Amino acid sequence: MRFFLWNANLTLWVTVLSGALIPEPEVKIEVLQKPFICHRKTKGGDLMLVHYEGYLEKDGSLFHSTHKHNNGQPVWFTLGILEVLKGWDQGLKGMCVGEKRKLTIPPALGYGKEGKGKIPPESTLIFNIDLLEIRNGPRSHESFQEMDLNDDWKLSKHELGLQARALFAVLDIWDWVLMLLLQMVLSAEPSPCSSIIL
Repeated sequence: MRFFLWNANLTLWVTVLSGALIPEPEVKIEVLQKPFICHRKTKGGDLMLVHYEGYLEKDGSLFHSTHKHNNGQPVWFTLGILEVLKGWDQGLKGMCVGEKRKLTIPPALGYGKEGKGKIPPESTLIFNIDLLEIRNGPRSHESFQEMDLNDDWKLSKHELGLQARALFAVLDIWDWVLMLLLQMVLSAEPSPCSSIIL
C-alpha cells in the first residue's frame, strides 16, 4: 500500500511539473472563403497584405478595422517574426491569396494580462482577415531563423559561434581555391593572354 501511494504521488508530481495538466493555448481557425486555385501558401517570413476587423469575444464590439480606421487601406506585415500577435503568426500560416479566415485568439496569444488600448486584459479576440497579397519577405528574417537554433528569438554566443565557424570554413575553402587558381596561372606557359590576367 505504501508503495502504491508513493508511486501515485510521484506520478502526480511528474505530471504537474511537466505541464501536462495545462494545455497550450491554441488559435481557433475557421476558413470563411477559399479561392478555387491557390498558387502559393503563406509561410514564416512572408510579407502579407491584409484587411482585417478585430472584435472582442465577450460583447462582439469592434475594436479595430482597416476598412474604417486605417483610411480604408490594408496593412503589410511579416508572418512568423512576432511583428503582430502570436495568434496571427499561428493562425495565418498556409493561407492563400483571396482566402478569408476567422481567428479566435485566446488572451495568451493576444494582448494577455495587460490588454492594449480598447482591449481589456485577458480578452479573447476575434479577427476576420482577408489576404490580398503575398510577397517574399526580407532575407534577413530567414537568415535569423536559420541561426536561431532553439527558436527563442535571441542569438546566443553558441549560435553566433557556430555561424562564424561556418562562415570561416567557407572563406577558407575560397582562399584555397583562389590559391590553386593563382598557382595554375603562374605555372602555365606564357601566352599572349597571361600578361592580361596578371
